[in-house]
Amino acid sequence: MTVEPRRAVAIIGSGPSACYTAQALLKLRRDVDITMFERLPVPYGLIRYGVAPDHVGTKAVTRQFDRLFTRSGVRFLGNVEVGRDVDLESVRGAFDATVVATGLHADAHLPLPGFDDARVVGAGRFMRILNQHPGDEVSLPSLGARVAVVGNGNVAIDIVRLLAKHETDFEGSDVHSPLLDQASGELRTIEVLGRSLVDQAKFTPSLLAELGRIDDVRYEVVGVEASSLEDSAERSGQAAALAALLARDQPTTPRITVRLRFGVAPVALAAESEGGSPLRLSVAGPGSFEPQGASTVAEPASLDVDSVVTAVGFHRGDAHLLHALLGHERDVFAAGWARRGPQGTIAESRAEGQTVAREVEEWLASADVKPEGERAALLARLDEVSVSFAEWNVIDEHEQRQAGPGRVRAKEQDTESLLRIARSLSGSSAAVAPLSSHPSVPEAPTPDSDN
Repeated sequence: MTVEPRRAVAIIGSGPSACYTAQALLKLRRDVDITMFERLPVPYGLIRYGVAPDHVGTKAVTRQFDRLFTRSGVRFLGNVEVGRDVDLESVRGAFDATVVATGLHADAHLPLPGFDDARVVGAGRFMRILNQHPGDEVSLPSLGARVAVVGNGNVAIDIVRLLAKHETDFEGSDVHSPLLDQASGELRTIEVLGRSLVDQAKFTPSLLAELGRIDDVRYEVVGVEASSLEDSAERSGQAAALAALLARDQPTTPRITVRLRFGVAPVALAAESEGGSPLRLSVAGPGSFEPQGASTVAEPASLDVDSVVTAVGFHRGDAHLLHALLGHERDVFAAGWARRGPQGTIAESRAEGQTVAREVEEWLASADVKPEGERAALLARLDEVSVSFAEWNVIDEHEQRQAGPGRVRAKEQDTESLLRIARSLSGSSAAVAPLSSHPSVPEAPTPDSDN
């Protein structure tokens, strides 16, 4: 009886798109072995380092993804960067198909005068530092008493919520309070500048509703007609959420005032003196002016702020080498933001993962099988530098043990520290499966609901 050879698929990245693609592919084919390459010593990418640290429910999806590695035979190669530890051509030569799910790492830059000031920070950088991403700064800049948040999508609302919350609001999360206190300790006013009008704003209504749970924050709105907030069949979900936020009891002596400006765009940023404060932020559009001072003048208004957080999207940054092959080689596929750009939610990655898995399956149906020997030699070499999933579990348990009061973990940020903790497994009783092994028939993961 002839035994059909198993197929091998490499996935570069280990974030939600990578994991959803692996889940879907295992459901389509029981004869596939998946190896996941991750440049950091720890898995889950965007979930661990990009999702707001107070969104515990969203982060809990990693429990579903854990089963890929503990039950379904997916091999995790942490601390292995394609392009540093192994070149992409070697991966392609050893695997029948390669999926690029590296995400987009760099904040999009606003090409406007003055936005190269040191007091301008991208929202992605802000969130990575707060989430203690290895290789990023170990402290957040002080934002002063007045900050402008440019953008009104979900990332912008995340920033507003994190800056406005009380310390007690972070119970049960992995927020590192000293970092956040350093950024927001002096904060009194948050100006949110959205180019879109309220009906076209990119925020999710439920996310805006979360702001209403912070009891001593006052919310004001500029650039919105009162009639658009009235209850009617035509009212958008965004307008309904905004109306509910304004209808709550507003404190007379707020700790923080959040001013949501719609239909306004930044024009320029200038410091009044070298390295001095405040910054003069020039803006234009109907949201530039207070409601009682409606104006049609051509000159933009201006706001005095101490700092600016830009939440205007992401770009490929240092991932360009992997992205270069996308669409040009039949055995290379893309998932997540590497596929569609910086848009869509984590929940939407599940459906996309199914699409990518079908594309991979179609390719595997006609592609030649790569020799197992070359792959085994590659994995044996990478075993010397990689972190296995069992070793990641050691890191995970260590971080949970180090958690302070009211927190679920205390993250290690230094890469060398992460590797040292992972390597401590060799002195324990835990077993590490060799990288060249795989179960004969992987168990397909059980679908869970999104969080």
